Amino acid sequence: ALELEGRTRRHGRLILSDITRPGRHPRATPSAPLRGAPTTDTLHPRTREEDEQRRLVAILNPLLQRDGFHLAETSSISGYPVFTVKAIGGSAGAPADPLISETLAAFDEASVHEAWTRALQRRTTHPEGAITSARTLLETVCKHIIEDAGGTYSDRDELPKLYRTAAEHLQLAPDQHTEEVFKIILGNCQNVVNSLASIRNKLSDAHGRGRKAVRPSARHAELAVNLAGTVATFLVSTWRARQASQP
Repeated sequence: ALELEGRTRRHGRLILSDITRPGRHPRATPSAPLRGAPTTDTLHPRTREEDEQRRLVAILNPLLQRDGFHLAETSSISGYPVFTVKAIGGSAGAPADPLISETLAAFDEASVHEAWTRALQRRTTHPEGAITSARTLLETVCKHIIEDAGGTYSDRDELPKLYRTAAEHLQLAPDQHTEEVFKIILGNCQNVVNSLASIRNKLSDAHGRGRKAVRPSARHAELAVNLAGTVATFLVSTWRARQASQP
């Protein structure tokens, strides 16, 4: 994995066969050989801790997406994720995914882009977890912007309040504008964030649920993740534009 990561960083490209090449892994045993397909040896739970798995996925996915593929979390072994290379198409991917990935990775690869990658991985296979990750993404972006702007927030602040605080630092609060059309658009952005916070409380895996609880489908998760990614990218792009305009 380290050799693969180094090769990827040095040359800025990745060949799909690099991570799906059949063959035995050094840690494989005769009774349990690891093969390159359909899961990747590099990311298999037998060879990587979960934190390292997700770190590598965050590095590899933006590169794979250029060729129409991504590493998706498709199952688990003893609670650890198993990733499979899948083609992006239909509900598995959206046209904006690569742009959002690039923007968020440039802003903060360690936590912001990792949250986005986790949301993408779960979008079709684990809708409840994807909705949780979508909210985590927005919370993380808002906190980063508030901190970078010299502001403060409380650990008790929920997503709607975090967004309002970040928006004020970015001059994106509706009451900071006089043009009615901008007030409406920015107000609707706040409404989207409020709705994402609400759907997370009702449909995500962040809370226990009763027998008759409504479970989200992949299309619900796709909507939540795509909206969160779009709003997060808008916030990051606005922050970077304001930074670039400063003398």
